[in-house]
Amino acid sequence: MTLASLVQRCLLAFLLLATINLSHADGSKPNIIYIIVDDMGYADLSCYGQKSWTTPNIDRLATEGIKFTSHYSGSTVCAPSRSSLMTGQDQGHTRVRGNGNHRLLKEDTTVAELLKGAGYTTGMIGKSCVTGNVQAAQAPFECGFDTYYGTLSHVTAHHHWPQFVYDDGKQVEIEGNEGKTGKVFIQNRYTDKAIEFVEANQEKPFFLLLSYSTPHADIDAPTEDVKPFLGKFEPEVAYKGGHYKGTKTIKANYAGMVANLDKNIGKLLATLKKAGIDDNTVVSFTSDNGPTSAGGYQPEFFDSNGIYRGAKRDLYEGGIRVPFLVRWPAKIEAGRESDHPSAFWDFLPTACDLAGVEKPNGIQGISYAPTLLGNEQPKHDFLYWEFHEKGGKVAIRQGDWKVVGVDRSKAKPKPFELYNLKDDISETNDLAKKHPEKLHELVKTMQTHRKSSEVAGWNFEVQKKKPKKKK
Repeated sequence: MTLASLVQRCLLAFLLLATINLSHADGSKPNIIYIIVDDMGYADLSCYGQKSWTTPNIDRLATEGIKFTSHYSGSTVCAPSRSSLMTGQDQGHTRVRGNGNHRLLKEDTTVAELLKGAGYTTGMIGKSCVTGNVQAAQAPFECGFDTYYGTLSHVTAHHHWPQFVYDDGKQVEIEGNEGKTGKVFIQNRYTDKAIEFVEANQEKPFFLLLSYSTPHADIDAPTEDVKPFLGKFEPEVAYKGGHYKGTKTIKANYAGMVANLDKNIGKLLATLKKAGIDDNTVVSFTSDNGPTSAGGYQPEFFDSNGIYRGAKRDLYEGGIRVPFLVRWPAKIEAGRESDHPSAFWDFLPTACDLAGVEKPNGIQGISYAPTLLGNEQPKHDFLYWEFHEKGGKVAIRQGDWKVVGVDRSKAKPKPFELYNLKDDISETNDLAKKHPEKLHELVKTMQTHRKSSEVAGWNFEVQKKKPKKKK
Protein backbone atom coordinates (compact mmCIF):
# COMPACT_ATOMS: atom_id res chain seq x y z
CA MET A 1 0.00 0.00 0.00
CA THR A 2 1.35 3.41 -0.96
CA LEU A 3 1.75 6.23 1.57
CA ALA A 4 -0.92 8.21 -0.28
CA SER A 5 -3.44 5.37 -0.06
CA LEU A 6 -2.64 4.85 3.64
CA VAL A 7 -3.29 8.52 4.36
CA GLN A 8 -6.49 8.32 2.31
CA ARG A 9 -7.80 5.36 4.30
CA CYS A 10 -6.91 7.02 7.62
CA LEU A 11 -8.86 10.08 6.46
CA LEU A 12 -11.83 7.85 5.62
CA ALA A 13 -11.78 6.34 9.11
CA PHE A 14 -11.71 9.81 10.65
CA LEU A 15 -14.58 11.02 8.49
CA LEU A 16 -16.70 8.00 9.36
CA LEU A 17 -16.12 8.44 13.08
CA ALA A 18 -16.53 12.20 13.08
CA THR A 19 -19.32 12.89 10.63
CA ILE A 20 -21.33 9.75 9.89
CA ASN A 21 -24.07 8.37 12.06
CA LEU A 22 -25.21 5.24 10.31
CA SER A 23 -27.66 4.08 12.94
CA HIS A 24 -31.37 4.85 12.71
CA ALA A 25 -32.95 7.71 14.63
CA ASP A 26 -33.85 5.38 17.51
CA GLY A 27 -30.30 4.00 17.63
CA SER A 28 -31.13 0.70 15.91
CA LYS A 29 -28.83 -0.77 13.30
CA PRO A 30 -30.21 -0.89 9.76
CA ASN A 31 -31.36 -4.12 8.20
CA ILE A 32 -29.29 -5.06 5.14
CA ILE A 33 -30.72 -6.81 2.08
CA TYR A 34 -28.32 -7.46 -0.79
CA ILE A 35 -29.99 -8.74 -3.96
CA ILE A 36 -27.70 -10.28 -6.56
CA VAL A 37 -29.00 -11.62 -9.87
CA ASP A 38 -27.20 -13.77 -12.39
CA ASP A 39 -25.87 -12.60 -15.79
CA MET A 40 -27.99 -9.46 -16.07
CA GLY A 41 -26.45 -6.86 -18.37
CA TYR A 42 -25.86 -3.24 -17.42
CA ALA A 43 -28.66 -2.10 -19.76
CA ASP A 44 -31.25 -4.79 -18.96
CA LEU A 45 -33.07 -2.43 -16.58
CA SER A 46 -35.19 0.45 -17.81
CA CYS A 47 -33.49 2.81 -15.34
CA TYR A 48 -30.22 2.01 -17.17
CA GLY A 49 -31.65 2.51 -20.64
CA GLN A 50 -33.52 -0.67 -21.60
CA LYS A 51 -36.18 0.17 -24.22
CA SER A 52 -37.80 -3.22 -24.92
CA TRP A 53 -39.45 -3.55 -21.50
CA THR A 54 -39.76 -1.72 -18.20
CA THR A 55 -38.69 -2.75 -14.70
CA PRO A 56 -40.77 -0.42 -12.49
CA ASN A 57 -40.15 -2.16 -9.16
CA ILE A 58 -36.39 -2.37 -9.54
CA ASP A 59 -36.35 1.18 -10.92
CA ARG A 60 -37.86 2.31 -7.60
CA LEU A 61 -34.52 1.55 -5.98
CA ALA A 62 -33.04 4.23 -8.25
CA THR A 63 -35.78 6.84 -7.98
CA GLU A 64 -36.02 6.38 -4.21
CA GLY A 65 -32.32 5.82 -3.64
CA ILE A 66 -29.03 6.09 -5.51
CA LYS A 67 -27.92 4.72 -8.89
CA PHE A 68 -24.24 3.88 -9.42
CA THR A 69 -22.98 4.17 -13.00
CA SER A 70 -19.40 2.93 -12.50
CA HIS A 71 -19.90 -0.15 -10.35
CA TYR A 72 -18.05 -3.39 -11.12
CA SER A 73 -18.58 -7.05 -10.37
CA GLY A 74 -15.92 -9.07 -8.62
CA SER A 75 -15.20 -11.08 -11.75
CA THR A 76 -16.76 -11.86 -15.10
CA VAL A 77 -18.24 -15.23 -14.04
CA CYS A 78 -20.26 -16.46 -11.08
CA ALA A 79 -18.17 -18.09 -8.34
CA PRO A 80 -15.14 -15.75 -8.25
CA SER A 81 -17.37 -12.69 -8.46
CA ARG A 82 -19.30 -13.84 -5.40
CA SER A 83 -16.09 -14.71 -3.57
CA SER A 84 -14.97 -11.09 -3.89
CA LEU A 85 -18.39 -9.96 -2.67
CA MET A 86 -18.23 -12.15 0.42
CA THR A 87 -14.59 -11.51 1.43
CA GLY A 88 -13.91 -7.88 0.48
CA GLN A 89 -10.95 -9.06 -1.59
CA ASP A 90 -10.31 -8.57 -5.30
CA GLN A 91 -9.35 -11.30 -7.73
CA GLY A 92 -5.70 -10.99 -6.90
CA HIS A 93 -6.37 -12.06 -3.31
CA THR A 94 -9.69 -13.84 -2.68
CA ARG A 95 -9.74 -17.62 -2.38
CA VAL A 96 -12.06 -18.45 -5.30
CA ARG A 97 -10.74 -17.02 -8.57
CA GLY A 98 -12.55 -19.19 -11.09
CA ASN A 99 -15.53 -21.48 -11.59
CA GLY A 100 -15.24 -25.14 -10.72
CA ASN A 101 -15.10 -27.37 -7.66
CA HIS A 102 -13.97 -24.67 -5.25
CA ARG A 103 -15.58 -22.89 -2.29
CA LEU A 104 -14.91 -20.51 0.54
CA LEU A 105 -13.71 -22.16 3.74
CA LYS A 106 -14.29 -21.68 7.46
CA GLU A 107 -11.05 -19.72 7.81
CA ASP A 108 -12.19 -17.12 5.26
CA THR A 109 -13.58 -13.99 6.90
CA THR A 110 -16.92 -13.18 5.26
CA VAL A 111 -19.36 -10.30 5.49
CA ALA A 112 -21.95 -12.68 6.94
CA GLU A 113 -19.59 -13.73 9.72
CA LEU A 114 -18.80 -10.10 10.60
CA LEU A 115 -22.45 -9.06 10.67
CA LYS A 116 -23.41 -12.11 12.72
CA GLY A 117 -20.78 -11.06 15.26
CA ALA A 118 -22.48 -7.65 15.43
CA GLY A 119 -25.81 -9.16 16.43
CA TYR A 120 -27.37 -9.60 12.99
CA THR A 121 -29.43 -12.63 12.04
CA THR A 122 -27.90 -13.75 8.75
CA GLY A 123 -29.63 -15.58 5.92
CA MET A 124 -28.78 -16.56 2.36
CA ILE A 125 -31.52 -17.57 -0.07
CA GLY A 126 -31.01 -18.73 -3.66
CA LYS A 127 -27.89 -19.54 -5.60
CA SER A 128 -25.03 -20.04 -3.16
CA CYS A 129 -22.43 -17.27 -2.93
CA VAL A 130 -19.92 -19.38 -0.96
CA THR A 131 -19.66 -22.48 -3.18
CA GLY A 132 -18.91 -23.25 -6.80
CA ASN A 133 -19.87 -26.53 -8.45
CA VAL A 134 -19.94 -28.43 -5.16
CA GLN A 135 -22.73 -29.70 -2.89
CA ALA A 136 -21.13 -28.65 0.42
CA ALA A 137 -24.16 -28.56 2.71
CA GLN A 138 -22.30 -27.02 5.68
CA ALA A 139 -20.54 -24.28 3.68
CA PRO A 140 -23.13 -21.53 4.34
CA PHE A 141 -22.97 -22.10 8.10
CA GLU A 142 -19.17 -22.28 8.11
CA CYS A 143 -19.18 -18.91 6.31
CA GLY A 144 -21.37 -17.07 8.81
CA PHE A 145 -24.98 -17.71 7.79
CA ASP A 146 -27.60 -18.72 10.34
CA THR A 147 -29.95 -20.07 7.71
CA TYR A 148 -29.81 -21.06 4.06
CA TYR A 149 -32.32 -22.14 1.43
CA GLY A 150 -31.33 -22.73 -2.18
CA THR A 151 -29.03 -24.52 -4.60
CA LEU A 152 -25.43 -25.09 -3.57
CA SER A 153 -23.92 -26.31 -6.84
CA HIS A 154 -23.92 -23.63 -9.51
CA VAL A 155 -24.64 -26.27 -12.15
CA THR A 156 -27.90 -27.12 -10.37
CA ALA A 157 -28.68 -23.43 -9.92
CA HIS A 158 -28.90 -22.83 -13.65
CA HIS A 159 -31.98 -25.03 -14.02
CA HIS A 160 -34.91 -22.96 -12.81
CA TRP A 161 -37.13 -25.93 -11.96
CA PRO A 162 -34.67 -27.90 -9.76
CA GLN A 163 -35.59 -31.31 -8.40
CA PHE A 164 -34.16 -30.45 -4.98
CA VAL A 165 -32.72 -27.62 -2.90
CA TYR A 166 -30.91 -27.43 0.43
CA ASP A 167 -32.91 -26.18 3.39
CA ASP A 168 -30.62 -25.51 6.37
CA GLY A 169 -28.26 -28.32 5.41
CA LYS A 170 -30.87 -30.88 4.40
CA GLN A 171 -31.60 -31.85 0.82
CA VAL A 172 -35.30 -31.32 0.14
CA GLU A 173 -37.12 -32.62 -2.92
CA ILE A 174 -39.41 -30.22 -4.82
CA GLU A 175 -42.47 -32.19 -5.83
CA GLY A 176 -43.37 -31.93 -9.50
CA ASN A 177 -40.03 -30.53 -10.67
CA GLU A 178 -37.84 -32.34 -13.16
CA GLY A 179 -34.85 -29.99 -13.43
CA LYS A 180 -35.70 -28.23 -16.67
CA THR A 181 -39.46 -28.26 -16.27
CA GLY A 182 -41.96 -28.62 -13.48
CA LYS A 183 -44.48 -26.90 -11.22
CA VAL A 184 -42.28 -24.67 -9.04
CA PHE A 185 -40.27 -21.89 -10.67
CA ILE A 186 -37.55 -21.62 -8.06
CA GLN A 187 -37.11 -17.84 -8.25
CA ASN A 188 -40.70 -17.44 -6.99
CA ARG A 189 -39.97 -19.85 -4.13
CA TYR A 190 -36.87 -17.81 -3.24
CA THR A 191 -39.03 -14.71 -2.95
CA ASP A 192 -41.49 -16.53 -0.70
CA LYS A 193 -38.63 -17.64 1.53
CA ALA A 194 -37.18 -14.12 1.61
CA ILE A 195 -40.54 -12.75 2.73
CA GLU A 196 -40.72 -15.40 5.45
CA PHE A 197 -37.21 -14.46 6.61
CA VAL A 198 -38.08 -10.75 6.78
CA GLU A 199 -41.32 -11.36 8.67
CA ALA A 200 -39.60 -13.68 11.16
CA ASN A 201 -36.76 -11.26 11.89
CA GLN A 202 -38.39 -7.83 11.67
CA GLU A 203 -37.90 -7.08 15.37
CA LYS A 204 -34.09 -7.26 15.22
CA PRO A 205 -31.37 -6.36 12.72
CA PHE A 206 -30.90 -8.86 9.92
CA PHE A 207 -28.71 -9.43 6.86
CA LEU A 208 -30.33 -11.18 3.92
CA LEU A 209 -28.34 -12.19 0.85
CA LEU A 210 -31.00 -12.87 -1.77
CA SER A 211 -29.38 -14.55 -4.76
CA TYR A 212 -31.58 -15.14 -7.80
CA SER A 213 -30.22 -17.37 -10.58
CA THR A 214 -31.98 -15.57 -13.45
CA PRO A 215 -31.56 -14.39 -16.17
CA HIS A 216 -28.74 -16.97 -16.45
CA ALA A 217 -29.35 -19.76 -18.97
CA ASP A 218 -31.49 -21.93 -19.04
CA ILE A 219 -33.43 -19.21 -20.86
CA ASP A 220 -36.78 -20.19 -19.41
CA ALA A 221 -39.50 -18.38 -17.47
CA PRO A 222 -43.03 -19.20 -16.26
CA THR A 223 -45.77 -19.09 -18.86
CA GLU A 224 -47.50 -16.04 -17.30
CA ASP A 225 -44.26 -14.02 -17.50
CA VAL A 226 -43.51 -15.03 -21.08
CA LYS A 227 -46.97 -14.51 -22.59
CA PRO A 228 -46.82 -10.66 -22.73
CA PHE A 229 -43.74 -10.88 -24.96
CA LEU A 230 -44.90 -13.58 -27.38
CA GLY A 231 -45.28 -12.15 -30.85
CA LYS A 232 -43.51 -8.96 -29.78
CA PHE A 233 -39.92 -10.02 -30.33
CA GLU A 234 -40.47 -13.24 -32.28
CA PRO A 235 -43.28 -14.67 -34.40
CA GLU A 236 -46.25 -15.90 -32.38
CA VAL A 237 -45.96 -19.59 -31.46
CA ALA A 238 -48.65 -22.05 -30.52
CA TYR A 239 -48.85 -23.12 -26.89
CA LYS A 240 -48.92 -26.89 -26.54
CA GLY A 241 -48.58 -27.23 -22.77
CA GLY A 242 -45.57 -27.00 -20.50
CA HIS A 243 -43.41 -23.96 -21.08
CA TYR A 244 -42.67 -21.76 -24.05
CA LYS A 245 -39.21 -23.15 -24.68
CA GLY A 246 -36.79 -23.53 -27.55
CA THR A 247 -34.98 -21.22 -29.92
CA LYS A 248 -38.20 -19.72 -31.27
CA THR A 249 -38.98 -18.09 -27.91
CA ILE A 250 -35.52 -17.21 -26.56
CA LYS A 251 -36.18 -13.47 -26.60
CA ALA A 252 -39.62 -13.76 -25.02
CA ASN A 253 -38.27 -16.06 -22.30
CA TYR A 254 -35.35 -13.74 -21.52
CA ALA A 255 -37.69 -10.77 -21.22
CA GLY A 256 -39.98 -12.96 -19.10
CA MET A 257 -37.16 -13.77 -16.69
CA VAL A 258 -36.40 -10.08 -16.20
CA ALA A 259 -40.11 -9.35 -15.74
CA ASN A 260 -40.32 -12.14 -13.17
CA LEU A 261 -37.40 -10.65 -11.23
CA ASP A 262 -39.03 -7.25 -11.24
CA LYS A 263 -42.31 -8.69 -9.98
CA ASN A 264 -40.55 -10.52 -7.15
CA ILE A 265 -38.60 -7.43 -6.07
CA GLY A 266 -41.93 -5.60 -5.88
CA LYS A 267 -43.29 -8.26 -3.52
CA LEU A 268 -40.24 -7.94 -1.26
CA LEU A 269 -40.46 -4.15 -1.10
CA ALA A 270 -44.16 -4.40 -0.23
CA THR A 271 -43.28 -6.76 2.61
CA LEU A 272 -40.80 -4.26 4.09
CA LYS A 273 -43.47 -1.55 3.95
CA LYS A 274 -46.11 -3.75 5.57
CA ALA A 275 -43.71 -4.77 8.34
CA GLY A 276 -42.91 -1.13 9.12
CA ILE A 277 -39.18 -1.59 8.56
CA ASP A 278 -38.92 -0.10 5.07
CA ASP A 279 -37.40 3.15 6.33
CA ASN A 280 -34.44 1.51 8.07
CA THR A 281 -33.65 -1.26 5.59
CA VAL A 282 -30.76 -0.87 3.13
CA VAL A 283 -31.71 -2.66 -0.10
CA SER A 284 -29.02 -3.13 -2.74
CA PHE A 285 -29.49 -4.64 -6.20
CA THR A 286 -26.82 -5.79 -8.67
CA SER A 287 -25.69 -8.52 -11.10
CA ASP A 288 -22.74 -10.86 -10.67
CA ASN A 289 -21.27 -10.08 -14.12
CA GLY A 290 -22.17 -8.92 -17.61
CA PRO A 291 -24.86 -10.43 -19.87
CA THR A 292 -24.77 -14.05 -20.97
CA SER A 293 -24.11 -15.45 -24.42
CA ALA A 294 -25.45 -18.89 -23.57
CA GLY A 295 -28.63 -20.87 -24.03
CA GLY A 296 -29.32 -19.26 -27.38
CA TYR A 297 -29.30 -15.71 -26.02
CA GLN A 298 -27.04 -12.97 -27.38
CA PRO A 299 -26.53 -9.56 -25.68
CA GLU A 300 -27.24 -7.73 -28.93
CA PHE A 301 -30.85 -9.03 -28.94
CA PHE A 302 -31.82 -6.28 -26.49
CA ASP A 303 -28.58 -4.31 -26.29
CA SER A 304 -28.04 -5.81 -22.85
CA ASN A 305 -24.53 -4.38 -22.48
CA GLY A 306 -25.53 -0.91 -23.70
CA ILE A 307 -22.61 1.15 -24.96
CA TYR A 308 -20.05 -1.18 -23.41
CA ARG A 309 -17.82 -3.61 -25.24
CA GLY A 310 -17.94 -7.30 -24.38
CA ALA A 311 -20.11 -9.52 -22.19
CA LYS A 312 -19.73 -12.32 -19.67
CA ARG A 313 -16.21 -13.85 -19.76
CA ASP A 314 -14.71 -10.56 -20.99
CA LEU A 315 -12.80 -8.03 -18.91
CA TYR A 316 -13.91 -5.20 -21.15
CA GLU A 317 -16.55 -3.00 -19.53
CA GLY A 318 -19.46 -5.08 -20.84
CA GLY A 319 -18.22 -8.10 -18.89
CA ILE A 320 -17.71 -6.45 -15.50
CA ARG A 321 -19.59 -3.12 -15.32
CA VAL A 322 -22.95 -3.93 -13.74
CA PRO A 323 -26.09 -2.16 -12.52
CA PHE A 324 -25.97 -1.20 -8.86
CA LEU A 325 -28.80 0.44 -6.95
CA VAL A 326 -29.08 1.20 -3.23
CA ARG A 327 -32.20 2.36 -1.40
CA TRP A 328 -32.30 3.42 2.27
CA PRO A 329 -35.15 5.88 2.87
CA ALA A 330 -33.90 6.93 6.31
CA LYS A 331 -30.48 8.03 5.07
CA ILE A 332 -30.12 8.17 1.27
CA GLU A 333 -31.46 11.18 -0.58
CA ALA A 334 -33.81 9.94 -3.29
CA GLY A 335 -32.99 10.18 -6.98
CA ARG A 336 -29.23 10.57 -6.71
CA GLU A 337 -26.65 9.24 -9.15
CA SER A 338 -22.95 8.52 -8.59
CA ASP A 339 -20.10 7.74 -10.97
CA HIS A 340 -17.79 6.74 -8.09
CA PRO A 341 -15.78 3.69 -9.33
CA SER A 342 -16.62 0.89 -6.91
CA ALA A 343 -16.64 -2.89 -6.96
CA PHE A 344 -17.99 -6.00 -5.25
CA TRP A 345 -15.12 -6.08 -2.76
CA ASP A 346 -16.36 -2.73 -1.40
CA PHE A 347 -19.55 -4.29 0.01
CA LEU A 348 -17.89 -5.92 3.03
CA PRO A 349 -16.34 -2.71 4.42
CA THR A 350 -19.56 -0.83 3.63
CA ALA A 351 -21.60 -3.38 5.57
CA CYS A 352 -19.13 -3.07 8.44
CA ASP A 353 -19.74 0.68 8.52
CA LEU A 354 -23.50 0.18 8.45
CA ALA A 355 -23.32 -2.24 11.37
CA GLY A 356 -20.58 -0.47 13.34
CA VAL A 357 -18.13 -3.35 12.92
CA GLU A 358 -14.35 -3.03 12.73
CA LYS A 359 -13.09 -3.93 9.26
CA PRO A 360 -10.73 -6.91 8.93
CA ASN A 361 -7.19 -6.66 7.66
CA GLY A 362 -6.21 -7.96 4.24
CA ILE A 363 -9.08 -6.54 2.21
CA GLN A 364 -8.91 -4.34 -0.88
CA GLY A 365 -12.41 -2.93 -0.46
CA ILE A 366 -13.17 0.68 0.46
CA SER A 367 -16.54 1.50 2.01
CA TYR A 368 -18.90 3.46 -0.22
CA ALA A 369 -20.96 4.52 2.83
CA PRO A 370 -19.79 8.14 2.34
CA THR A 371 -21.27 8.12 -1.16
CA LEU A 372 -24.56 6.73 0.15
CA LEU A 373 -24.78 9.59 2.62
CA GLY A 374 -23.54 12.35 0.33
CA ASN A 375 -20.18 12.79 2.08
CA GLU A 376 -16.64 12.99 0.72
CA GLN A 377 -15.68 9.62 -0.75
CA PRO A 378 -12.11 8.24 -0.67
CA LYS A 379 -11.26 6.47 -3.91
CA HIS A 380 -9.35 3.38 -4.93
CA ASP A 381 -5.81 3.70 -6.20
CA PHE A 382 -6.93 1.16 -8.79
CA LEU A 383 -9.33 -1.75 -9.39
CA TYR A 384 -7.93 -5.12 -10.48
CA TRP A 385 -9.41 -8.25 -12.09
CA GLU A 386 -8.10 -11.54 -13.41
CA PHE A 387 -9.90 -14.38 -15.16
CA HIS A 388 -8.74 -17.94 -15.70
CA GLU A 389 -10.65 -19.14 -18.73
CA LYS A 390 -10.24 -18.39 -22.43
CA GLY A 391 -6.45 -18.26 -22.22
CA GLY A 392 -6.37 -16.12 -19.10
CA LYS A 393 -7.15 -12.41 -18.83
CA VAL A 394 -6.22 -9.50 -16.59
CA ALA A 395 -7.45 -5.92 -16.30
CA ILE A 396 -6.82 -2.85 -14.20
CA ARG A 397 -8.56 0.50 -13.97
CA GLN A 398 -6.81 3.53 -12.50
CA GLY A 399 -8.78 6.73 -12.82
CA ASP A 400 -9.86 6.93 -16.45
CA TRP A 401 -7.09 4.61 -17.64
CA LYS A 402 -7.71 0.92 -18.16
CA VAL A 403 -5.44 -1.91 -19.31
CA VAL A 404 -6.78 -5.22 -20.63
CA GLY A 405 -4.57 -8.24 -21.28
CA VAL A 406 -5.65 -11.53 -22.87
CA ASP A 407 -4.06 -14.94 -23.42
CA ARG A 408 -1.83 -14.46 -20.37
CA SER A 409 -1.44 -18.23 -19.84
CA LYS A 410 -0.16 -18.79 -23.35
CA ALA A 411 3.48 -18.85 -24.37
CA LYS A 412 2.95 -15.84 -26.62
CA PRO A 413 0.21 -13.70 -25.07
CA LYS A 414 -1.35 -10.92 -27.08
CA PRO A 415 -0.10 -7.37 -26.47
CA PHE A 416 -1.71 -5.40 -23.66
CA GLU A 417 -4.41 -2.92 -24.65
CA LEU A 418 -4.73 0.55 -23.12
CA TYR A 419 -7.91 2.63 -23.10
CA ASN A 420 -9.01 5.98 -21.74
CA LEU A 421 -12.57 5.48 -20.49
CA LYS A 422 -13.28 9.20 -20.28
CA ASP A 423 -12.77 9.62 -24.03
CA ASP A 424 -13.54 6.07 -25.17
CA ILE A 425 -16.04 4.34 -22.91
CA SER A 426 -16.66 1.63 -25.52
CA GLU A 427 -12.96 0.65 -25.58
CA THR A 428 -12.48 0.92 -29.33
CA ASN A 429 -9.26 2.97 -29.50
CA ASP A 430 -6.19 1.13 -28.20
CA LEU A 431 -3.67 3.73 -26.94
CA ALA A 432 -0.90 1.29 -25.99
CA LYS A 433 1.52 2.53 -28.63
CA LYS A 434 0.65 6.17 -28.04
CA HIS A 435 1.15 6.04 -24.26
CA PRO A 436 3.75 3.31 -23.57
CA GLU A 437 4.79 4.86 -20.24
CA LYS A 438 1.28 4.66 -18.82
CA LEU A 439 0.89 1.13 -20.14
CA HIS A 440 4.15 0.02 -18.50
CA GLU A 441 3.17 1.68 -15.21
CA LEU A 442 -0.17 -0.12 -14.98
CA VAL A 443 1.20 -3.50 -16.09
CA LYS A 444 3.86 -3.25 -13.39
CA THR A 445 1.17 -2.48 -10.83
CA MET A 446 -0.73 -5.61 -11.86
CA GLN A 447 2.40 -7.74 -11.60
CA THR A 448 3.14 -6.65 -8.03
CA HIS A 449 -0.44 -6.49 -6.77
CA ARG A 450 -1.68 -10.07 -6.97
CA LYS A 451 -0.82 -12.85 -4.54
CA SER A 452 -0.34 -16.49 -5.48
CA SER A 453 -3.29 -18.84 -5.19
CA GLU A 454 -3.28 -22.36 -3.80
CA VAL A 455 -4.84 -23.47 -7.10
CA ALA A 456 -2.02 -23.95 -9.60
CA GLY A 457 -4.20 -23.15 -12.59
CA TRP A 458 -4.87 -19.69 -11.17
CA ASN A 459 -1.23 -18.64 -11.05
CA PHE A 460 -0.33 -17.50 -14.54
CA GLU A 461 2.06 -14.58 -14.81
CA VAL A 462 0.52 -11.22 -15.63
CA GLN A 463 3.32 -10.67 -18.13
CA LYS A 464 5.52 -13.39 -19.56
CA LYS A 465 9.21 -12.86 -19.06
CA LYS A 466 11.05 -12.38 -22.29
CA PRO A 467 13.68 -15.07 -22.95
CA LYS A 468 17.26 -13.95 -22.72
CA LYS A 469 18.99 -13.47 -26.04
CA LYS A 470 21.80 -15.90 -26.76
CA LYS A 471 25.23 -14.31 -26.89
